[in-house]
Amino acid sequence: MRNKPTTYLPAVSPSLSSWIIVILSLCFVNSYDGDFVFDDAEAIVKNNDVRDTPLWEIFKNDFWGTKLSHNQSHKSYRPFTTLSFRLHFWLRQDLVSLDYHVVNIVLHSVVCLLTFLVYNVFLGPEGQNVSFYAAALFAVHPIHTEAVSGIVGRAELLCTLFTWLSVLLYNHAIYARNSLRKWTAMLGCAVCVTVAMLCKETGITAIGICAMYDIVIANKIYPIDVINFLLCKSSGKYWNDLVKHRATVLRLAALLLIAIMLLSLRLGVMGFSTPTFLPVDNPASFMDNMLLRILNYNYIYCLNTWLLICPVWLCFDWSMGCVPLITGYDHRIFTIVIFWMVFGAMIAYTFIPRKDKSARYITMGLTILIIPFLPASNIFFSVGFVLAERILYIPSAGYCLLVVIGLQRFAAQFSLPKAPLLAYAMLIVLLFARSWVRSNQWRNEKLLFQSALNVCPLNAKVHYNIAKNAADAGNIVLAKLEYQEALRLNPKYVQAMNNLGNLLKDNGQLPEAVNLFKEAIILQRDFATVWMNLGIVQSALKQYEESEASYFTALQYQPIYPACYYNLGVLYLERKQYDKALKAWVKAAKQKPTHKQVWTNMILLLDDLDMTEKALKTANEALKFIPNHASVYFNIANILGKKGRFEEAEIQFKLAMSKNPTDPMIYANLGVLYHRWNKLNAAEEMYKKALQLKTDLHSARDNLQKLYSLKASIK
Repeated sequence: MRNKPTTYLPAVSPSLSSWIIVILSLCFVNSYDGDFVFDDAEAIVKNNDVRDTPLWEIFKNDFWGTKLSHNQSHKSYRPFTTLSFRLHFWLRQDLVSLDYHVVNIVLHSVVCLLTFLVYNVFLGPEGQNVSFYAAALFAVHPIHTEAVSGIVGRAELLCTLFTWLSVLLYNHAIYARNSLRKWTAMLGCAVCVTVAMLCKETGITAIGICAMYDIVIANKIYPIDVINFLLCKSSGKYWNDLVKHRATVLRLAALLLIAIMLLSLRLGVMGFSTPTFLPVDNPASFMDNMLLRILNYNYIYCLNTWLLICPVWLCFDWSMGCVPLITGYDHRIFTIVIFWMVFGAMIAYTFIPRKDKSARYITMGLTILIIPFLPASNIFFSVGFVLAERILYIPSAGYCLLVVIGLQRFAAQFSLPKAPLLAYAMLIVLLFARSWVRSNQWRNEKLLFQSALNVCPLNAKVHYNIAKNAADAGNIVLAKLEYQEALRLNPKYVQAMNNLGNLLKDNGQLPEAVNLFKEAIILQRDFATVWMNLGIVQSALKQYEESEASYFTALQYQPIYPACYYNLGVLYLERKQYDKALKAWVKAAKQKPTHKQVWTNMILLLDDLDMTEKALKTANEALKFIPNHASVYFNIANILGKKGRFEEAEIQFKLAMSKNPTDPMIYANLGVLYHRWNKLNAAEEMYKKALQLKTDLHSARDNLQKLYSLKASIK
């Protein structure tokens, strides 16, 4: 009886427990109608894999839609998460952010319920009370905001969902009564681990959780037993136990085999190469001094732990000056010492030769906290970030379990029967409120980026994103100031140079823009976008040969670049090299068939060259890819009108109107068609509609005057 845990938190029925957990998990519902923000733009809005890439091609691309073989690929391989985004688009035939946010919130609720079930598996029937309170704490933890309220956080949610399913299936494999059910459950576990890994790379750590559960909970083998076995103490006894647990050995061997196969698959997908990151992504990894590098890594571990304990300082990005490096004597070294004293004591506790259940539960809490964090720890390989709140989604489940176990033991140690419930209730209220506020900040980029200034005012990326958001909103003055601040904080920030250069270009400050683009190229020669933008400015300065060379250099670094081919075509058009212009635009259209301006330019140029039949053929080809683009119908109508095919032209003008009923030029040109067709009343009506939409449309006003003069002469 002494091993049965004393309950200092009131018991809650299982059915009520589930409802409470679901309700608490809705603390992130504030973001249900939010926009696509931050990384959502690259992973979803601008990612062709979410729209129209052939399904099999998705498995050849990284999470951002870049070929895994490309030098600039981040090698983040999450095809199943991308397919979940693709499903939204297929159902709606559009990108509706509300759909994605609602599904994320629902997924978090499901994960919270599964977390409750997994805790029950780990702690057994007598620990259900602890399971509920730990799962409720997990449901409201603010560290989850990025994973739930940021749509790309779907990767964490799906990965966790299948990780927990793999644990539940593994538990079934342990206790199933016949071999068929055992190995069917084991196969299901392997499938779930694979799916978890294809949702996010950390899914493979589910194998470690399953193995530790089997050893520590199912077989009641304590860490000290493993140490004694390795040290060959009473080796005969442990060998006999090992033979006795033959099924356990087979399961663990199966897990090892699955791990080897999945690691081989993952490395093979990456081409057995690691992604290339810049010093700004993870500065500590680029330090030459190994001791300083290790110190900085350990300080990052401290910060991750602090975010779990006190999630007040939350930021969408922790790079570029958010966490200054430790380069010598620094008071933060004492923080690292304190961290390892506390954390080391917890680990040491699990190795003390005592046979109580709490040691096993603490071991499982530490397992869930540590093992899923290992891929982000920089121990095995360098990662492309300093801190990332989303990666703490699964580890936080271990933290929450440890907190509730610690709360119970604290109350037992000091005989405080009512204190745990009061402390727990206050913690839940505070965390719920923090999650509610934080999820609101993820609703749009303006709120998200401004909130980061309070946490990381020295982060150049924060200022960069504020500038980008201001530029999109038309606030050019603020955008320039913030880009300049980003460059002051990080003079080698090539993306900020590129964007500031674009603002200067649009403002007519072409020489200044050229200087910025050239400086960016010196820092990062393979930045194709900068080469293209340099080419645009050089073309505007009539430096045609230099412009052409810049475009070709951009295409050398990024061969699939429809925007560059489009601008190259514009350059050739200005130089009256019409054949070259058409060839460039044809390539752009092949690479991006939905590029509207490319099709429009080709149709207009062919028409200007009196190649009307080819222009009509090109227009009809365009309609296969952009059937709702009014400009194509408008251009077809103009060509048919000039050929005297009035009836066909009228049909095309009306189709153009149906696609864009507010374009005055469509009505004005249809008026011209009726005018030439001698349908004077219809022409008058169209001219008047055009002038209603745009009162200063001189062509419509002049043609209306001519029409009145013609009518007067007829009378």
